[in-house]
Amino acid sequence: MGKTVKKRWNVEITFNKVLLARLSLAALFLIVTVLQVFSFPGQFAHMRRASGISLLLEILLTVLVAALFLCAQIAIFSLSKIVSHIHSNTFYSPNSYMWMNRFVNALKIATLFPISLIFIIAPQADDPGVLVMLMAITFFVFTSFVISSLLRDQIQSKPIH
Repeated sequence: MGKTVKKRWNVEITFNKVLLARLSLAALFLIVTVLQVFSFPGQFAHMRRASGISLLLEILLTVLVAALFLCAQIAIFSLSKIVSHIHSNTFYSPNSYMWMNRFVNALKIATLFPISLIFIIAPQADDPGVLVMLMAITFFVFTSFVISSLLRDQIQSKPIH
């Protein structure tokens, strides 16, 4: 009887964790979309009016940040699919590997955008805060890429029963 209660308790905890993960990923996706569509294009337009950056630079910054956010959206959606596989106990399946591979590739591509932004912004930066923030984002995304690559390799090497 004790095992049943414990197993039931673990199932309830897992369900709550999965629900919390799904809600968190949905909220994160919404925030990234709002930033992509409204916040950063407006910020760059304001920078052009206030600081006098060129229209070409504004367009380039907008495209790079939009591409970075698109990678984030792909990664978030892939994570939601991976959470679904965890919930259905199919984490080591080929389909889960496919989503983990998409997640890893999104992070790999996303690593390039902050690096590009550093090279574009550095010559014109009058405040090192933006560059430090971009370097922190770059190292976070790169570290996430490396760790998720290790996880992907584990999924691939695990025999399917």
